[in-house]
Amino acid sequence: FFRADTDRFKKIVNEWIEKDYVSEWNGDFRSSIKQEHEFFGLPSTPPFYVSNSNDGMQTLSKNILSDASENSNVRIHSGVRVAQLNRDTVTKKWKLIGTSGEAAYHDTDEKLQEDYQRNVIGDESGYDAVILTDISSSFGGWHRASAGVPDSFSTAVRNRVGARVPLLTAMIAFDTATAIPFDAASFDHPVVWFAAKTSSKPQMKTDKECWTIVSTAAYACDKIEETPMQDPKTGEFIPQSPDYLTTVPGPDLLRAFEEIVCDKAGILGNDALNNLPEHVFMDAQRWGSALPCHRHLRHESSTRKVLSGVPYDSGLHPLAPTRIEEDSKSFLADDDLALYQAGDMMSNYTPGMEGAALSGIDAAEHLLAQLG
Repeated sequence: FFRADTDRFKKIVNEWIEKDYVSEWNGDFRSSIKQEHEFFGLPSTPPFYVSNSNDGMQTLSKNILSDASENSNVRIHSGVRVAQLNRDTVTKKWKLIGTSGEAAYHDTDEKLQEDYQRNVIGDESGYDAVILTDISSSFGGWHRASAGVPDSFSTAVRNRVGARVPLLTAMIAFDTATAIPFDAASFDHPVVWFAAKTSSKPQMKTDKECWTIVSTAAYACDKIEETPMQDPKTGEFIPQSPDYLTTVPGPDLLRAFEEIVCDKAGILGNDALNNLPEHVFMDAQRWGSALPCHRHLRHESSTRKVLSGVPYDSGLHPLAPTRIEEDSKSFLADDDLALYQAGDMMSNYTPGMEGAALSGIDAAEHLLAQLG
């Protein structure tokens, strides 16, 4: 789900509602944590919005891109990841080199990656400017998502980010109904921060009762420290292994969630369950860069850890409502290089989708002014 607290983003979201792309999410929402530590303000600071599709938030992105391609000369290259940026020293244009298929995914085995050919994306002559939105594209070459941006720009990006907030998530499908009375909740627990029932969202219907469970940042930091994203000897990227994700963090999150809903001293009190039914499906994901840390913690924090040279932060601070946290631009610009980085990691707003969207809008408006 996402928020819309600023006037600019509310206007956009209202347009999405009129097009039936999104709707307000209502349900039985609860919390056992301090209001200022709730997961994006749920339940204390509504409204909350979700995509009107059984495929979730990806459909909203597809609808936005479809609108853009139909009403302008925007060209979409689906299933392609930019793996290298090359700038022509004469024309000053950027040529995008991409990889597709299995090689476009971060968790593809390194040996398989080598079997895929890289090709020029789009215009062979290059582009006048490039806006990057994936923060991992500015990692060094060791990271699978690196786009090979110039060192000066990637350094500026990393300095702007400060620390990242990692999270782990799990998707669980149960064999039978759980009898959990709420639809979503924020928790005061060392492992699980948030959980939501998939079918509680408009248009999201499932044959089995499914829940998405989100870890705390502290738990995610501990897991990244135990199983790093980079080989300490060779420096190579370590993909997230499905075997690891479904045998370590996935079961951990499920056990913690069961502990929460079966604890009579917890969120359900005397209505606590005896147990959860058997699960018939489990998947998990590691988000090394799930969120940026808050702007005031960018350079220093008591909850910061540096793992494999990357600073992470596990501190809890308000994620609602969305507001300006720092008097600065909401994006990073290098007009001489014609490179721009936008997204929540660059934004001067509260971390989250709204801050990311406003960052992208501001970066686009700046670029249009630059190009005249």
